Amino acid sequence: MVTNDTVSGDAQSQPSAGLLPNLTVWTPEIDKLCVTVARWVRMDLPGGTVYGQQRNGKTRAAKYLILGIGSILGYSTAVLHWVIPDQRDGKQTEREFIQEQLQQSGCNRVASRDLAVLRRRCHTHLVELAKTAGSKRIIIMVDEAQNLTRAQYGYLIYCYNALEQLGVYPFFLLIGQPELRNAPQSWHEASAMQVLGRFFAREFIYRGVDCDSIGEVLDAFDSPVEDEALPPLQQTFPAAYAAGFRLQNLTDAYVEAMQLVMKQHNVASGLRLPMQYLRASLLGLLHRCIDEHLALEHVNSAMVFQALKDAEFFSVLAYYVDAPDMDSDAGAAARGGRA
Repeated sequence: MVTNDTVSGDAQSQPSAGLLPNLTVWTPEIDKLCVTVARWVRMDLPGGTVYGQQRNGKTRAAKYLILGIGSILGYSTAVLHWVIPDQRDGKQTEREFIQEQLQQSGCNRVASRDLAVLRRRCHTHLVELAKTAGSKRIIIMVDEAQNLTRAQYGYLIYCYNALEQLGVYPFFLLIGQPELRNAPQSWHEASAMQVLGRFFAREFIYRGVDCDSIGEVLDAFDSPVEDEALPPLQQTFPAAYAAGFRLQNLTDAYVEAMQLVMKQHNVASGLRLPMQYLRASLLGLLHRCIDEHLALEHVNSAMVFQALKDAEFFSVLAYYVDAPDMDSDAGAAARGGRA
C-alpha cells in the first residue's frame, strides 16, 4: 500500500483535483471545431453535424464550445446542450421528448396534459433564453444524436420553424457517433431531404489527438485548475517542476511510442490517440513514477507504450486509424460538397 510516507521524496500528497484534473483540456481538434461551428453560425446555416468515435471527447468538446463560442463569434448568444438518451428499450413519445428537452433547458414546468401547451412552453422558454443572452440567436447542441428516432427529427424541424416564427434564429448542432451520418439514407426521399438540408448541410469529423499535437495537449494538462493556486504537476512533483520539468517534456516519448504502435499494427495512414486514453496513460505513468520512485525525466517511450497497453488502447485502436476520407473538408467534398 502506497502512502504519503512511502512515496518518493519528490512526489508529495495528491492535490485535491487528483494527479490530473478531470476537466475539459484544450486540444487543437477542439479549437478547430469551435472555429468551424462559428463559421457555420455566421453563415446563417440552420445546422450542422459532428461525428466521432467514442472516447474522443465529443461531449467535453461540446462543453468547451458552450463557453467559448460567444467570444469566437464576437457577440453573446444562448447555447444549450441537450443529450438524447438511448431508446433501444423504448422510444420516447413526443410528450416525453419535449418534457426531457424542457428540463435540460432549465425549465421545470413540464406537467401538462395538452401537448400543444408543452410545445408552446418549450418554444417560449427558448426564446426567453435568447433574450436573456441579449441575442436573437440560439445554438442548440444535440448530443448523442445517433439515438434520435425518425419522428424526433420531425420534432426538431417543428421546433426550428416555431422559433423562426417567434423571431429567434436557431442553429442545431447534432453530435454523435459515426453511424449518425447514415441516419436519413434509408428514409423516403422527401423526408430525408428535409433533414439533410437542415441538419446535415455541413459536417465535421471530430477525431483524437494526432502525433503532431501531443505536445500541445500535454502542455494544456499543466494548466492549474481554476480553484487551485498551482498546476497539478507542481503540487505532486514540486522538485521536478522547480527544476523545469513539464508534461510537455514527455512529447518525444509519446510520439515514439505511437510510432511503435503503428509499426506493430501495420498502420501506415496515421493513428489518433483519443483523449480518454491519452489521459489514462498519462495518469498511469505518473502513478508508476510515484509507486516505483522513478524520476519523471526518466520516462521513456517503452514506458509510454506500456501505459497505452495498460489503458486498453490496443484493443480499440482500429477505430482510431486515419482513413483517406476522414479529413473534415476533403472528405466532405468527396461526398458531394458537404463541408
